[in-house]
Amino acid sequence: MAGEIYFNNLTGRFDWGSIVDQIIRLKSIPIQRLSQEAQQVQARQSALQGLSSAVSDLSGLFETLNVNDLFKSKRATSSDSSILTATATENAPNITLNISVNQLAQKEVLITQQGISDLNTPMSWSDFQIAYNAGSSTLYFDVQAGFGRLSDLINAINQAAGDKIVASIFYDGSQYRLMLSEKDESFSTAETASGSTVISFNTPPIINGNAWSLDTSNPLQNARNASISIGSSILTSPGNRFENLVSGLSLEVKRVGDATVSVSDDYSAVSRFLEDFVKGYNVVISQVNKLTGKDALFQGDYSIVGIKTELSRMLDGLFANDLINIKEDGTLEVNSSGVNSLASSDPQRLGEILTELKNTMGGYALRTSTTLQTFNNDLQSRLDAINTRAQELGQQLVREEERLRLEYAKVEAFMNRAQDIMARLQTFIVSLSEMQGGKR
Repeated sequence: MAGEIYFNNLTGRFDWGSIVDQIIRLKSIPIQRLSQEAQQVQARQSALQGLSSAVSDLSGLFETLNVNDLFKSKRATSSDSSILTATATENAPNITLNISVNQLAQKEVLITQQGISDLNTPMSWSDFQIAYNAGSSTLYFDVQAGFGRLSDLINAINQAAGDKIVASIFYDGSQYRLMLSEKDESFSTAETASGSTVISFNTPPIINGNAWSLDTSNPLQNARNASISIGSSILTSPGNRFENLVSGLSLEVKRVGDATVSVSDDYSAVSRFLEDFVKGYNVVISQVNKLTGKDALFQGDYSIVGIKTELSRMLDGLFANDLINIKEDGTLEVNSSGVNSLASSDPQRLGEILTELKNTMGGYALRTSTTLQTFNNDLQSRLDAINTRAQELGQQLVREEERLRLEYAKVEAFMNRAQDIMARLQTFIVSLSEMQGGKR
């Protein structure tokens, strides 16, 4: 029977299609009700998902919180950041230093005594070796023989020594010379001195038959280490950074001059945590307000309203110490001045308040997150059951419609045959009457 087609009112004597359609419409009412119920469950599920995510985020904030870490940071400040800047790690002591920047570090720059007047001049060069005095050792870079133009020689040098030495072209107004400079002044502690340079030719290049040499007596720029004074102590650095000048304290010098560096406790991590906490808390409260407002899906549902009530009960320590303010809708805002004041006067008490908050609200948020997830899973199970039942009813309805169409098609066929028989009997009776002298 499945897949067979039954044409309605094929004889033109019985329009049974509308009857079947009406029966099917009546029998499909339970499916429509299930569909409506599924939509309601989906709406509740969707609404709860937002709250569940918000509570989960709030719980996650506490799970990753280490209160002690919030109080470990140190802040380093400079009285003049145009002279020097400073950074401090948690290991740095609280200290104030008066620092004089005597000189900045700079790279050595040398040019060759020889040059060419035309950049397109063909050149050939021999094997040669460049020496780089790193201070504690000397590095050597071999450049292979080749030919081309001055730019090709520069490329060959950069390929051989590019991690320490940069080759380029210097034009003095009449000739193009080969220029060599340090890539980073912090690579070498050596300084340019009379008869001693950081960069030199260990074996000079023979270019177009002539030996080229560096003008070491007249560097374009001397290699120089940075120098600072603290009291009577003079400290140097190959670069402009002074790492771990004091444990955990580093400087970067910018120009010559005097500046004062101060290291102090940094409680900005506490403020950032409280800002994140208030943000997460407010998202939860906003979700609760949205779900339980007038005509909302969970209006009057204490299991949802209760979340807001329970959370607010855990804020006593923050309110008592004037760390937060509350708005009319139950959301919070951080009182920055209150936080900074308590952090400065009694950081231990501030740590105790945050620890208590983590233990109470962190635990509650975790449990509530689990409960909401379980609730959401129950709704999904209910939704699955509704969909399964609707699918079963739909399949039954299809079979029922096929059965009705078959039966009504048979009824139509029977009625058609009966009417044919009646028509033939009528004809026969008329003919018999006429044979007996009757009239029609």
